[in-house]
Amino acid sequence: LKTKKHRTRLKMPILQPQDKQALKTRLRKELKRKITINLYTLRSAGLLFLPGRECPSCPQMHELLEEIVDLSPSLNLEYFDFYTQPEEAQSEGVDRIPCITFKAGEQNYPNIKYYGVPSGYEFAAFLEDIISISRNVSPLQLPTRKALRRLDKEVTVKVFVTPG
Repeated sequence: LKTKKHRTRLKMPILQPQDKQALKTRLRKELKRKITINLYTLRSAGLLFLPGRECPSCPQMHELLEEIVDLSPSLNLEYFDFYTQPEEAQSEGVDRIPCITFKAGEQNYPNIKYYGVPSGYEFAAFLEDIISISRNVSPLQLPTRKALRRLDKEVTVKVFVTPG
């Protein structure tokens, strides 16, 4: 399951029209390179799910990403079915769904992953990541980047966000 860009929508939009217009303007101004958003998800067969393979937020994630990608020709969306395409998920270190990773040109960004739906305050961070990747710059302050360069072993930082 690897599909590019557009499909016909039958659901209510997630983003409000005024938000879409503001995002479209911002993406037009700030994106410098083409970005591919990779969505690791579950191919739905209607309302049937195999036990242990449920993903209640996958349809919402899918819809949100399609709305975002529709706002800019610099954005592309690729889908990977977590269960029928496990090699793609494993190569990117994806261990659960829904998950988003990024690619700019031929450069993958496997260390940046979003699990779950980036909504609320998470949406702003998600948008900043897309823009930072497109510009090929780090949003971190210079002293932070210098401190990180001095690390002599790999470090994993996980940020957990809950609604409210």
